[in-house]
This record gives sequence, structure tokens and C-alpha cells, in this order.
Amino acid sequence: MKLKTIVKAGILAAGAAAAAPRIKKKLDTPQGKKFLYDAADAAANGVLGGVSSVLPDVKRGDILDFTPTPEFPGTEDFPALPADGARWSLGFAKASILPENIFEGTYYLGGYLAYPPNRANGVLDDQMIRCVAVDDGSGRGIAVFAVIDCVGISNHDVNAIRALVRDFAAERHIVSINVSATHSHSCIDTMGIWGELTAALKTNPVKIMSGEEDFVSGRDEAFMQNLRETAADLIREAVEGMRPGKLYSGIRDASQFIRDKRPPEILMGDMTTLLFRPDDGSAPTRAVFFAAHPTQYGEKNKIISGDFPNYLCERLEEDGENALYFQGAQLAVATERGNGNTPEGLSRNESIRAYGRALAEYSAGTALSEVEPILSARHRKVLVGISNKVFLLLSRLQVIDNDAVIRAGKNDLMLVTEIGYLRLGNKLHFALIPGEMAPEIAVGGCAGASDSYTGEDWGFDPLEKTVGGKLAVIGLCNDEIGYIIPDNDFGSLAAPLHYEESVSAGKHTASKLVKEFCVMMEEIRTEADKETVE
Repeated sequence: MKLKTIVKAGILAAGAAAAAPRIKKKLDTPQGKKFLYDAADAAANGVLGGVSSVLPDVKRGDILDFTPTPEFPGTEDFPALPADGARWSLGFAKASILPENIFEGTYYLGGYLAYPPNRANGVLDDQMIRCVAVDDGSGRGIAVFAVIDCVGISNHDVNAIRALVRDFAAERHIVSINVSATHSHSCIDTMGIWGELTAALKTNPVKIMSGEEDFVSGRDEAFMQNLRETAADLIREAVEGMRPGKLYSGIRDASQFIRDKRPPEILMGDMTTLLFRPDDGSAPTRAVFFAAHPTQYGEKNKIISGDFPNYLCERLEEDGENALYFQGAQLAVATERGNGNTPEGLSRNESIRAYGRALAEYSAGTALSEVEPILSARHRKVLVGISNKVFLLLSRLQVIDNDAVIRAGKNDLMLVTEIGYLRLGNKLHFALIPGEMAPEIAVGGCAGASDSYTGEDWGFDPLEKTVGGKLAVIGLCNDEIGYIIPDNDFGSLAAPLHYEESVSAGKHTASKLVKEFCVMMEEIRTEADKETVE
């Protein structure tokens, strides 16, 4: 090495040594830490994106063929008054989807990544599908809602269920078919993420190139086919068993039962209850809408359970009711079993059971009022870009089967998902959301520029303001696209309290869904104004 080069190197080394304390001091600031978090994110995304780019791809639809109108778009109008002679009718059905060979087959539990994966080795209680069909007697159509004890269900599978009842739906004038998940983390994997991921990375590219379709994932295809067929059977059974009666509703603050693990710590603490009483005195049907993660058995659990939603339904059934639990906007909302919500001195399982039963009894104590027989629903298909490279890799590997179209190359995919809006009477509003939404998007309180990860404002009205009244959310409805985080607080996976970004389609998911929801609501209002003028 030349002397001149040695001198230069020495000067640079001395300069670096002198600058090191100043650099360390800057990196210890919030801005410096954010720089490091973002750099780590960029590096990880670069690796994951590189792996995705060399994978072969299955044939996908083209974005140019996309239309926002789904097969079951909902009702044609949103009347303010009941039709002449209108009255509620409702039917209920339920069934188990536990496999007969549960102890012989290989079934993974969906909800927690583990190595090796959590393989089911026992059954604590059943894994169910519960279904309700509702009609207001106006002749505008029947709406059906099925809810599955599982971590999530893709739009691909929802559409497969709809296809199985297509002819029946046409005959019975079913205009809205919805399938959601309780989001229990202790049920058989229905998404595919929680199986042998290393085997999928090794095997699935070869299967894709050879045209095979039995991809390696956490999903068992025989189980999924039974799930789809059972859901279709229950839809038929619920519709055929519809009986006239009266519908009642009530809203009660239940925020003492939950806690938010992520700033800005906003809760949708309202528990919404619907109760249908048939005229013939047969069993009433109760639907409970609440937001809390059913993750109480923990990441090492290998025993199948519907978690607290199952125990909630179990308690209501003891009182002679049919029961359903609908998951809400529960981004990072956890259960709170302390503070007197459950008795002290119980085992973990006894405490979880007691929590679900306490929620049931809380719903049973809700003051109810009669709902006018007006059922209106609207659905809209939406394209959501996949910018999260973890989600992209899972999609490219066919580990998950969410429908996607190509925008501008095989690594530029957009999820085909859907949103919806349901109104019962004139005061009960429901947003149908295809994932796990932050509560603040629905009710307000999003982080501002001074508190958000990006240093920007959110910039959108809460959905409650958009619908013009109290709002309940049916989350994981007709799809599971992961966490839905306000764009301005979408941060690095490496940053504290930003775990949810790892299981999200991407940074602009929330704004895209909110914009499309606003478009849908504006279309409804325009149609209503036009009918008023006419």
C-alpha cells in the first residue's frame, strides 16, 4: 500500500472515530431510531422481494378485467320506511366441522407461527359454523350471515361457498351472502400460513411449474372442502327454516372487558346485541357483536378450541337460545379477564370459559328495543395493493389462496377483496370489513402528525361519521387480508408496538378501504336522493 493511501486511510479512520459518539447520539434520538427501523425494513423487504421475483407464478386474472360489482351485490335500494305488510323472518342453523380423523390426520392450528408448527393433538371443544338468514318481508331479498370458528377465511373460499348455493340463491332471492370468522387462534388453520413454511418454499415452486395444485400449506384440502360444503348446507337450512317474528336490538358499553395493546389505545367498547323472537314461541336467536382477540390459549397451545366466542354461545344456548358471535374491529385489542371480569383462583381454561360466559350474561342484560322491518345491504369489490413483501411471498408461493390480479408484473399484485354495508331499520349500521381493522378508523381517535409513525395526519373521517350513526363492525368478513392500520401509523416491523405490520397487505390498505367505503356510501345516498325526487 502506498504511503499516500495509508495516510488517507488513517485520516478517515481518525475522523470516523471522532464522529462515532456524535453518530451514536443522533441514532439514539427518535429520528435516528426511526432511520434504523426503516433501514432494517428496507433490507428485509429487499431480500423477500428478491426471493419472490425468482418464483414461478400461477396464472392470475388481469386488472383490466376487474369490476367492482360482486355476484351478490345486496339490495337495490335503502328505503327509509318499511314496505306495506313488512315483517321480519329469520332462520338459524349450525354444525360442527371437526374432522372425524382429527387424531389420525395432520391438522395445524391457525394463529401463531411456530417451528415446528403447532399440530393439533387434542380437542377441548367443538369447531363450529353458525348461520343466520334474515328477511324483512319487503320482497327485496334475503341476507345470509355465516360465522366460522377459525382464524380467518379468504375471499376465494367465500366465493367457493357462494358458488355452491348459486342456484338455490336465485330461487330464494338471496341477495347478500356473507361469511366471517370469529378469529379464534386455537382452531384448525383455514388460511394456510401456519403449516410447514420451509417445505412450502422448497416444494411449491416445483408444483407451480409442473401445473400441480396440491400446494404445501397449513390448510388441509379435505377439511376445507368439508367446510365449504357444510357452510353451503347451513345456508340452505337457515333459509328453509325461516320463521316470522320480531327483531330487537341494544347497545351496551362493555369496554371493561377489553384492552388495547397498541397506541393510540382506542377501543370499540360497545357490545351490540340483536335478538329475534319467533311468533311461534320457538327458540329465539341472539347475535352478539364485540371486538376482542380470541387468543387466550397462547402461542404454544395445540388443543382445538373455539375460545371465548364458543363459551359465549354455549352459555346462551343453556338459556334456550340460538347464538352467534361476530368479531369486530380488533386490530390489537385483547381480552381483559382481570378487574373482576372473571372470578379469581380459576385455572386458565376455567378463566377463559368464565370470560365467554360473562360476555354472554352481559349481552343478556342489555336493554332492547324493537327494530323496524327494513333490511338493506350493499357490497363492493375492491383492489388492494400488496406492498408487504411477507404477504407477497406467501401469495406467490400459494401458501395463502387469496384472490389476486396482476397490475404491472408478477411481483406487483393486487388483492381482490370486498367491503360491505348493512343497515337494519334506520339506526343500526354495520360495516363489513375484510380483515382486522384498527378501532380508531371506525370511531375516531387516529394518531395525529405529532404521534404517528410517519409524522403525518390520517386525513379521513371516522366511518361512524360516514354512515351517520352508531356503527358496529363485522370484521374478517368475506375475506381475511390481515391487519388494517391507518397509513400514517404504518411503521417498521422492527419498531416497538408495530408487530401488526408484519401481517398486513401494506401501508395503503386502510386508506384504500376507507375511500372505497365512502364511494359506496355516496352511491347509496345518491340513489336515495334520486328516489325521493321521483
